[in-house]
Amino acid sequence: MAGISIELRRLYKEGKLGRVLLAVGYSAVLGTGSWVFAILSIFVSAYIAEKLWGVSDTLIKYQVYITYCVSLSLILSGFFQLSFTRYISDRLFEKEFERVLPNTHGVAILTATYSFLIALLLSFFFFKGYPYYYHMIFSFTVSTLSVLWVANALLTGLKSYKHIFASFVISYSIAGLGVIFLSNLGLIWLMLSFYLSQTLLLFLILFRVARDYRSQKLLEFDFLRKDRLYKSLMLVGFFFNLGLWIDKYVFWYSPITGSYVLGNMKASVIYDVPFTLALISIVSGFAVAFLKIELEFFDNYGAYYNAVRTWGRLDDLYRLANRMIESARSAFFETLRFQALTAILLIFVHEYIFILLKLPTAYIPLFEIFLFANVFLMGYIVIYALLSYFDLRRELVKTTFTFALLNFVFTFLTQLLGAYFYGYGYMFALIFSMILGMEYLRRFLNDVHYRTFALRE
Repeated sequence: MAGISIELRRLYKEGKLGRVLLAVGYSAVLGTGSWVFAILSIFVSAYIAEKLWGVSDTLIKYQVYITYCVSLSLILSGFFQLSFTRYISDRLFEKEFERVLPNTHGVAILTATYSFLIALLLSFFFFKGYPYYYHMIFSFTVSTLSVLWVANALLTGLKSYKHIFASFVISYSIAGLGVIFLSNLGLIWLMLSFYLSQTLLLFLILFRVARDYRSQKLLEFDFLRKDRLYKSLMLVGFFFNLGLWIDKYVFWYSPITGSYVLGNMKASVIYDVPFTLALISIVSGFAVAFLKIELEFFDNYGAYYNAVRTWGRLDDLYRLANRMIESARSAFFETLRFQALTAILLIFVHEYIFILLKLPTAYIPLFEIFLFANVFLMGYIVIYALLSYFDLRRELVKTTFTFALLNFVFTFLTQLLGAYFYGYGYMFALIFSMILGMEYLRRFLNDVHYRTFALRE
């Protein structure tokens, strides 16, 4: 984290508008991860392609295909996104730098293998009756994306954020251009172009890992050792990603709201369109959250635990703990305020947005619900990040499992209650999960000195 924090602080101190915007841009990319940009870039490029060539059934199928690839890969890779990042953090702390590269190769091979096999099995359902190359491209794409999300989780440990930012821009520019210029050639060419763009992105990221952490070993599976495998974090990563997507699958495969688009891949236009449009609002929220945590909380967090390690004076510990708690509170509420302001501003102009995009105004009520749901989503994510900093793994498991379970149950209930209640299941699942995480965090911070000294191993 330190390399990113130092650069962001430098950009901010320069005070120039362009440099500040660049810092916000870095924060948006590194904060959201590439999955948000994957979906948004594809939908934006598809919109451009529609303007150039007209509405195409191929583009609709392609957007659904990308959504399935992204969602499945995030869920499948969730087992190692956090657990492997924690493993690498431990190795860097213990100065075992030579283990980074071979174990990165190890987790990449392991993740790619099981993701490919699961995707291949699913492809026989999704692409039933389609030629074999649809199955293979889908399976390889899901496998590549799964490794990419794990590698993406390591980005906070790398200092070359400019290289990462450039890699994102290059790969998604290629993917977007592929959509614009290949949409008339058929779906299979769009699928292939996306796969190649993501393979390039993965190569660029892994290349940087290899360059920064050289090693005599090529392959190692040390991260699977019993004393170094964080099973709780594997569950956290899985439940977190499952919770973010489970409501979509409920809507997709509901006989009431779902419809077949590509093979057995289904979509729900009434749910997907307003959700995707509202997704744009969280990019700015992610940027603010990332900046607050990296520029304020991280410094205070580091100062307090450095004092703990060096047995600082009691009055210093109390002072530093208070600053750390205040910075955590500030990160949470500032993110909520900014995201709420973004939602309100979009509500004032949403009619113009829908007219510009030529979307039915019937989607507006659900769009508004998702805008406010995103406020609680950002609150949930900030709490999630803070709990991760304090290594509250049990609490993280409970919080993420609660979100996944409630999102499924509440969304299913809204299906029974009718269209007026669509979206509320997702929003209330976020609210309850955020409150639960806040309570866990409050209990910890109230006893932070006791939990730090008396309970540490």
